[in-house]
Amino acid sequence: MDASSHFTLSTPIFEDLWSREKMRRLFGDAQMLRYWTDVEVAIARVQAKLEIIPQDAADGIISTGARMNWDIAKLRDRVAATSHHVIPFIEQFREACPGESGQYLHFGATSQDIIDTGAILRAKDATSFILRELDFAIVALKNLAEAEISTVMAGRTHGKQALPITFGLKVASWLAEMKRHRDRIVSMSNRIFVASICGAVGTGAFIGPKALEFSRLAAEELKLGWDPVPWQASRDRITELLTTMIMVGSSIIRIGQELFALQKSEVEELQEPHGPEQIGSSTMPQKRNPSMAEGLITTGLMLRGQINLAVEIMLIEHERDDGRWQMEFRLIPEIFMLLDAQLGTLVTLLNGLKVNREKMRANIQDEFAGEPIVKRLSEYIGRQRAHEILHRCFMQSHDEKRPILETLLADNTVKKYLSEDDLQRLFQPEHYLGASEEIVRLALADAGFAS
Repeated sequence: MDASSHFTLSTPIFEDLWSREKMRRLFGDAQMLRYWTDVEVAIARVQAKLEIIPQDAADGIISTGARMNWDIAKLRDRVAATSHHVIPFIEQFREACPGESGQYLHFGATSQDIIDTGAILRAKDATSFILRELDFAIVALKNLAEAEISTVMAGRTHGKQALPITFGLKVASWLAEMKRHRDRIVSMSNRIFVASICGAVGTGAFIGPKALEFSRLAAEELKLGWDPVPWQASRDRITELLTTMIMVGSSIIRIGQELFALQKSEVEELQEPHGPEQIGSSTMPQKRNPSMAEGLITTGLMLRGQINLAVEIMLIEHERDDGRWQMEFRLIPEIFMLLDAQLGTLVTLLNGLKVNREKMRANIQDEFAGEPIVKRLSEYIGRQRAHEILHRCFMQSHDEKRPILETLLADNTVKKYLSEDDLQRLFQPEHYLGASEEIVRLALADAGFAS
């Protein structure tokens, strides 16, 4: 197939920028058919156990499922001809079954049973990949937080310098956020990974009195949860899964934006790894761009852009309809592939990140001392009066383009209570870090790392 006909995420030239091979394989057609086959085999095995279909028919289906080689081109042509997702799959499967066993394939099931349960199996495996990558990211953040627990830098609010913090504290906030995401994913698993094998409208009428026992045992066979209430039209499980993954990606955007901002030429507090063949510009040989941080942002925005559709899929009419449901065919793979790529880039970036501690310290502006000076001066004249005096001094310093220390030493009230040595000490950010280091230790402990 010509590359131009591929979706963006799977174009051979650019696909490695936004996805990775292992997750692409998981969401390829071959794996989809494997999951569908697993569902049909589980249905046959359980139905034979409950004497709903003959054992020899189940044996034929099971053995065929184990050795099935799919004709993808034929499936594609038949899907186009039938306008149906599953019938061509059933046709090929049935034709490959020995004797009459194929007549018992898909017995009492509906197409959405196969698609939904197969999708849940695949999402369960994809989620295990995400959890593994999330663990790698958490370890990388842990290592960085420990290494930079005492590294002093400017804390910034509204894009302006505010008060000093440690870089370890900044990283600890990322670590805590990613740990919460991991907790969310684990805690939702029992709600999300539930089989849907309930027949055309959820009643199991074709199976008869054994319908609920059958669906429960089929779920157990597939190592999935079971819910007696059909969820064919209740897509909250899928929406919760997808929106949780989008939340993880949004947190990575936040980290990426910070890593991007701190690499700016005027800041240069961080430097991401730069490969020996990496090129920043086709015209400017000096450029060393923050490409990995930018990639985190780009991929994350593509991921976050799916949020409306992830919620839209919940609006199913009656007991089933395809108007929104079919969007999941593209939504689920793309969200998992984008997030997996984001996590991979994040881990590589964090593990190779260079921290310019000297520049972090040098970048801190004297203006941070406003709060510690107010605190000290308030011991003599009260907080409100101290704040008013310091505000006036700082505004004067701005207007006159004069060092703030010089302005403060010229103020009669300030110099009455604070000596030049007092002020010099208050201008040392190391003395105004609050509980920064203790917070980092607590974040590490909460994430399961002994401090």
